Amino acid sequence: MPRKATKTKKSETKGAAPSRTFRRPSSKKKKKVMRHESAKVRELKPEEAVESLPNRPKEKKYIDELVRRVVDKCPRRQPTSEDEARALDIFLEEFERTGLETSEHSFRFNDSLYKNIVLHAGLGVAGTAVSGAAPLAGLAMHLLAAGSYWADSTRKAYILRRCFPFKPSRNVMGVLPAEGEPALRIVFVGHADAAFTGMTFWPSLVSLSAKEGPGILKPLRRGVQLMVVTQLMLAGIDAMRVMFGPLTLPLRPLEYLLTLPSAIALVLNAHVVINDEIVPGANDNLSGSAALPVLAKRLAPSKQPDVEYVFCVTGCEEASLGGADALAREMEGTWDKDRTIFVALDSISLGDLHFLETEGEVRPRKIPSWLSGIIQEAAASDSRFAEVKGYEVPVGASDAAAFQAHGWNAVGLTCLDPDYGPPRHYHLPSDTPDNLDIDKVVFSIDFVETLAKTLVRRKLG
Repeated sequence: MPRKATKTKKSETKGAAPSRTFRRPSSKKKKKVMRHESAKVRELKPEEAVESLPNRPKEKKYIDELVRRVVDKCPRRQPTSEDEARALDIFLEEFERTGLETSEHSFRFNDSLYKNIVLHAGLGVAGTAVSGAAPLAGLAMHLLAAGSYWADSTRKAYILRRCFPFKPSRNVMGVLPAEGEPALRIVFVGHADAAFTGMTFWPSLVSLSAKEGPGILKPLRRGVQLMVVTQLMLAGIDAMRVMFGPLTLPLRPLEYLLTLPSAIALVLNAHVVINDEIVPGANDNLSGSAALPVLAKRLAPSKQPDVEYVFCVTGCEEASLGGADALAREMEGTWDKDRTIFVALDSISLGDLHFLETEGEVRPRKIPSWLSGIIQEAAASDSRFAEVKGYEVPVGASDAAAFQAHGWNAVGLTCLDPDYGPPRHYHLPSDTPDNLDIDKVVFSIDFVETLAKTLVRRKLG
């Protein structure tokens, strides 16, 4: 059973700040962590001092064993599940063993992105079905489906999603704190939960949206955005039918065509829901989460006193970035946005490393040009990093997208297979520890370490 957490006030992602539970202290001394309210923290012991130089064989062995341990002990890490909680416990313990000051941050969220998409897509299809006889009902259904998913994706509000229960989850955090107020805070983010699988992740379908096509076909790559846009267009036809009645009958074939994106989304995501299978998630995203303690050990010896490094493993990423959204809301007004940068590590193996230059399913957001420039500078600093290039995400998102939606500076790093599109074994049962390329995980850590030091040098001089 997962460790029993200290009782905290329950809160949902929208409308209330998630509660915080700080880990038991290792001494009587109390200090503040990240300028939260008075906090009890676990302090670094001398015998736990980090090594000054990376020991790559030791790192590879550590990552491999940690990934295998989580998959073995927590095989079904569905968002909000007991296995997700067990995995978060494991990463919290690893942060403590590394000597980081640790804390837990609870929140509430749903357990499935795909149920949410089925609801929105199904409502859009139903709107078209009734529009001929009841155009006002069709108008209301199309507007609700499109508006709700837009608000959901942009983190403005959760509307139809609230038809599903919000359940407890949490984020766990380890910190290398600054001495006083940080001049720069870099937050490295992984996630503990694993994805559902189903028809929508069959390689033949995934490659269609992942690969670039002719410009005229580019909107087809952004299936969720297309669903929302066509639902709004259908609402426009519904409004015309309310005003002009039978005169709009010739538009009926067009309505069926515009309903296709919603119908396709309904079928593909309903299969995921019915299939109800969770993948092992060795690459997505135990690779990114297992990298965090290794990265902490590497960065600690050279950390400047005015720099703070935060290492966070979120919950509910696969349910639509629930943990990242909760953390972004929680730290509003606590962390200085101008001095904080989030770096999400998501699936950092089984492909070539890229930075996610543009994210957002419905409203794409491009990372700031200065951040893109620093990433490219880090990539140019070593010929090994020549593969690190920008990528526009057509469907889905990393945790960075939730932080961006709330006005934080954030970027996601992920590996992409040049022939396939996403990383190999993406959201498939074959995403196992045996198929994980540990050498690539360590390569990605090498780049993230270089990026962190480049950010510090460029931001602080």
